[in-house]
Amino acid sequence: MSEHQLETVRRKTRLRLLFSGAHLILYFSFALNWTEWGQALRAPLGDSPITGSVLMFCSLIVFFVGMEFLFFFINKRNEGHAS
Repeated sequence: MSEHQLETVRRKTRLRLLFSGAHLILYFSFALNWTEWGQALRAPLGDSPITGSVLMFCSLIVFFVGMEFLFFFINKRNEGHAS
């Protein structure tokens, strides 16, 4: 493997680890729902039956999908510059 290819693999690995770390931190933040700090999340929002926990869960899913698209966009852009 050439030095350029090795550096490309290292850069992709660092980026994936960064994104995975952010995913894990945000995913485990959902555990706040079962602690005293997340007590406010268990309450309904206004007059609706939706709680802050459900809203947080849905928001995290949308954010995770957005982060994956961002990762693929950055990866694709870097591949274009490498050629």
